[in-house]
Formats: sequence, structure tokens, C-alpha cells
Amino acid sequence: MIGFATETIGTAIALWVTTLVYPDINFGKHPEVWWVIVVAVVIGLANALVKPVLKILTFPISLMTLGLSGLIVNAAVLLGVAYIAEKLKITFMIGHFPHTIDTTTIAAAVIGAVVLSVVSLLIGLIPFVKTSR
Repeated sequence: MIGFATETIGTAIALWVTTLVYPDINFGKHPEVWWVIVVAVVIGLANALVKPVLKILTFPISLMTLGLSGLIVNAAVLLGVAYIAEKLKITFMIGHFPHTIDTTTIAAAVIGAVVLSVVSLLIGLIPFVKTSR
């Protein structure tokens, strides 16, 4: 339980930093701290439950693209989290999604997934954030 809480806090911080660095991912004009925490929990659950299934399904494509399809999986998970956040009445926008899906939204999801991964990696390097995996 401590590991999940630590990972959630790390993900929430990474998500907040990502919204500061990349403006196409945002929590609206007046974000609340609870929104970031709830979205971080949803990301953690999606990474634990949905992402492994998507990785297995995209394994052949991943072999052909030398792992670059992982970016698409991460972007798809991020779009799914934005969809769930909308259903929870939380303002979490990726490009124009969840209202519309277009090239700007897809590009924002891919770039946002990369930025979120890099920021999460940097936060994971902090000694007190590491979990007992």
C-alpha cells in the first residue's frame, strides 16, 4: 500500500510538471489538487490493469518497430485516462480531447506521454520516492 501511495504521489507530481511544461495537457483554468491526485490514481490503475494487455496485443508491432509502438500504447492509455476523467467530471484535457479527436489531440497525447515518462523517470531517481519493487 505504501508503494502504491508513493507511486501515486510521484505520478501526480509528474503530471503536474507535465502540465506546466506542455500546455496541450491541462486541467483547465482553475485546477484543484484533488483533480491531479484522482487522475494520478486513474493513471496508476490504467498502468496496472490495461497497459499490460495492450503491450501483449501490440507485441508483434513492437518487434517490428523496435519498441516505438510503446509510445502509441502510452498515448492511448493517456487518452483513456482523459476520457475517464471527463466521466468523473474532472477537467483534464489532452489537446482537444475528450471533446474532439484530431491530429492535434493525437500529437498532444504522444508528446504528453513522452514528457510524462521523462518527468516520471526523473522523479523516480529521487531516493525517497523509490518503492520496494
